[in-house]
Amino acid sequence: RLGYEEAEIRAALAKTYDHPLFVTKPASADLEGYIYGETYQVSAGASVEDILTRTFDEYYKVLQANNLIEGFSKQGLTLYEGITLASIVQRESGGDDKAQIAQVFYLRLAQGMQLGSDVTYQYIADKDGMPRDTNYDSPYNTRRYTGLPPGPIASPGLASLKAVAAPATGDYLFFLSGDDDITYFARTNAEHQANISAH
Repeated sequence: RLGYEEAEIRAALAKTYDHPLFVTKPASADLEGYIYGETYQVSAGASVEDILTRTFDEYYKVLQANNLIEGFSKQGLTLYEGITLASIVQRESGGDDKAQIAQVFYLRLAQGMQLGSDVTYQYIADKDGMPRDTNYDSPYNTRRYTGLPPGPIASPGLASLKAVAAPATGDYLFFLSGDDDITYFARTNAEHQANISAH
């Protein structure tokens, strides 16, 4: 809508960028999760690559200013893995519960459980143009496969990045968003099922 050619947009998104933000990003991964959400002022003559690079610079500045790379490392994650987990937290949370949600995911990872996040299979089904199905066979489907998905599923905001770098304490293994938009946490499946029934 701003006058950029589709070919220029596709080329800029497919380009390999030399930027410290991408130090742990696999070469095969696309830019999902790496275009930092912010308001930017750019000149009318800026290329798509210029605009993308501006978002990468801002992202890296935010990571550095908040010691997020170090925080991810303390949790045993690379920058790429930290962004990946933060993207899931971003999609799962609509409020101030992000650090506790991160705690749930970390405990599930530590115990070898599936993350069980609906937003991951929804992401890949939408991307592949397929119906949303909890059994959709993709490594992005964290209901079927253990560990983190292959990459980010959204661009996480600062609160989600901070939550993954410094999760809340606790021993919750389950959470759900109730019909009242409150997140309910549980330690056991029985407690979780009760939350499902009640909320």
